[in-house]
Amino acid sequence: MRKLLSYSLLVGTSFLLVACTANIKDDDTTQNVNNQNSSVQKNTQKDLLQGEVLETILTNTDWQGTRVYDSENNDLTEENAEFIGLAKYDKQTNYYEFFDKDTGNSRGDEGTFFITNDGEKRILISKTKDYQAIVSLVELTDEIFTYKREGKDKNGQPIDVFVEHKPYTEKALSFTNGRSNIEKNSKIEQKIPGSEILGNTLWNGTKVLDEHGKDITEFNQMFISLAKFENTTSKYEFFDLETGESRNDFGYYDVIADNTIRAHVSIGENKYGVDLELTELNKDRFTYKRQGKDASGKEITVFVEHEPYKGDIIPEFTF
Repeated sequence: MRKLLSYSLLVGTSFLLVACTANIKDDDTTQNVNNQNSSVQKNTQKDLLQGEVLETILTNTDWQGTRVYDSENNDLTEENAEFIGLAKYDKQTNYYEFFDKDTGNSRGDEGTFFITNDGEKRILISKTKDYQAIVSLVELTDEIFTYKREGKDKNGQPIDVFVEHKPYTEKALSFTNGRSNIEKNSKIEQKIPGSEILGNTLWNGTKVLDEHGKDITEFNQMFISLAKFENTTSKYEFFDLETGESRNDFGYYDVIADNTIRAHVSIGENKYGVDLELTELNKDRFTYKRQGKDASGKEITVFVEHEPYKGDIIPEFTF
């Protein structure tokens, strides 16, 4: 997302995005909400992607869950009470937290969020509850926010439900912790959105270093791959550097918090979500910080470096 550019909010414009959703999996089925004929509102701000505009709307107010219903408009709020609460999203840090609807106390669920650049999905990576969620946006304006996900019908059976929210204005919500500050440095590009930088070329994992600059790549081969990012859809996929075959690690990514964090959620064979601190990001190299292994197999902090790929493999997304 473009967190480095200022822009005006599209007030009162409705974005109707009819698509399917699930937790950590995609479904290509589409459905019209309440059987109404609707169309996707095109973004008229040429310098912005649709997801960027929607993210501004989402973070412009706090939200309260109001009701849950099925495709026939049957009320299922009681059966899906866990989806009804208060939510706070912060634009600058891409941090979220959920609160109890009655007391306003934290529900202990906080972490990273982003909206894919095509405006179709809202992604959560919970820092405290250890889960990831992908839901499809159905409607998001300054007056209503609705997403689709799996819930329960009146018999307790799985069913796709729509979770509706409206702005919450009774009192201001405040983060319990919020995102920790990350120090910026001159190696991080500040004028170009990070998701765009990653999407402009294929990337080749080159080496893994420890905190003292020692090369420990041979003990961390799992981080060395060919990476493909697509800015317009927020898709990513990792491929084998030698064969070009998919490593079955694919999903959605974003670069957030002033280009200091790369977040991604995998919907591939190993379903997981991470938000990794970036120590370097520009057209020539990107490096992230994470936990890896030393020569003895001990877990340590490592830095994984990447450079633009110059080989002959031309990978295509498999999802």
